[in-house]
Amino acid sequence: MGLFDRFRRKVKEAPHDEGLLAEESSEEAERAISEKIELTKKEAGEPKANHPVRTSEPEGSDEWDDEPQIEDPFAKTTGKKAKKLAMREAASKRASSRKTDTEQDPMQTTTGFRLVPAEPSTFEVDLTETEVDRGGMIIRGGEVLDGILEELENDLLSVDMGHAATEGLIDSLRMRIVGSRITTKTPLATVIEKALRDSLRRLLEAGYWDFDRTVRSILSEETPVVIMIVGVNGTGKTTTSAKIAHRLREDGYSVVMAAADTFRAGAIDQLASHAERIGVRCITSQRGGDSAAVARDAVESARARGDDVVIIDTAGRMQNKTNLMEELRKVHRVTKPHLVLFVADALAGNDAVEQAKVFQSMLRFDGAVLCKMDTDANGGAAMSIAHATGRPIVMAGVGQGYEDLIPFDPEWLLDSIL
Repeated sequence: MGLFDRFRRKVKEAPHDEGLLAEESSEEAERAISEKIELTKKEAGEPKANHPVRTSEPEGSDEWDDEPQIEDPFAKTTGKKAKKLAMREAASKRASSRKTDTEQDPMQTTTGFRLVPAEPSTFEVDLTETEVDRGGMIIRGGEVLDGILEELENDLLSVDMGHAATEGLIDSLRMRIVGSRITTKTPLATVIEKALRDSLRRLLEAGYWDFDRTVRSILSEETPVVIMIVGVNGTGKTTTSAKIAHRLREDGYSVVMAAADTFRAGAIDQLASHAERIGVRCITSQRGGDSAAVARDAVESARARGDDVVIIDTAGRMQNKTNLMEELRKVHRVTKPHLVLFVADALAGNDAVEQAKVFQSMLRFDGAVLCKMDTDANGGAAMSIAHATGRPIVMAGVGQGYEDLIPFDPEWLLDSIL
């Protein structure tokens, strides 16, 4: 039985003529239309969710200002690479003067760069085939509709979609349905399913940006592009870092990885092993070293050698450990990454949502990567993270291989659950 089969059955079994549809001229229809107007006004008047963010660090707070610049003994600044270095120096000056607003533009990174929107979905929800301007029947509220939406709410909660996200979705769906006119020949289940799909797609595509195109866009302004990978323990950050490195190398970019997880036993060797197999450089230190120093060294080395991208694999941090989170903020402050990606486990359900919310309040991220999407077709975590943080899922892990990291496609998820 599919996830929404019970919901579909509830819609089909609903006594349409008696409890769900009303003739246009009836009192029930007038009340439904009035309710739709009130719900629309309420949504328009409510302020959008204000996701907590941290302000940028004050100028002069960089703890590395007094330290000498690192020179890479293998660097050669001739020809094409010399030109790259000159371009980076100019871009660095521009970046240093860039201001970070406390209110984040949804299509702007944490350090002020533009995110490139993803291509619009090829699937368009069109209710005009079923809605009419006059005549027809009016969908009204009441016990029957409440029962249908309650069944849907139970379905959503059963796949670990958070309560807040579920309530928001149900309210949005109710606003779209109540007071709508439909033709008498159209199955009501079709109308409601189309409205449901549209509401879910709007949730997943809010602020949705394209990873590959964004990297190319930033590279046109300055290099190296610095990507910081964050998340709690055991979510797959190191493997995800390697998959991203492989993806970028396959696209022709030169990549440097930074083993900034100096806390977990074996983390440095694990990343170095991945880097060797992929064919990219890896900057390491001994276990227990300063993670911010490792990240900074990787960025400076990439600049010196003309590399395109630096991927910083950070240590897993439990979101409730303030001192450990402060270490991550130090890495961010020192390296000023162009992109921050939060890695979550799709199987963690509501735990992943709570982790994402706290991370977003303490260390703002630009998008999320959901691992193990191939083993979780329910999608509750994806929908809830997008709703709770205001940031989209941009990549999905769908297997163990390096090539098993793909751009997140909302339509793929919707097809799997609807």
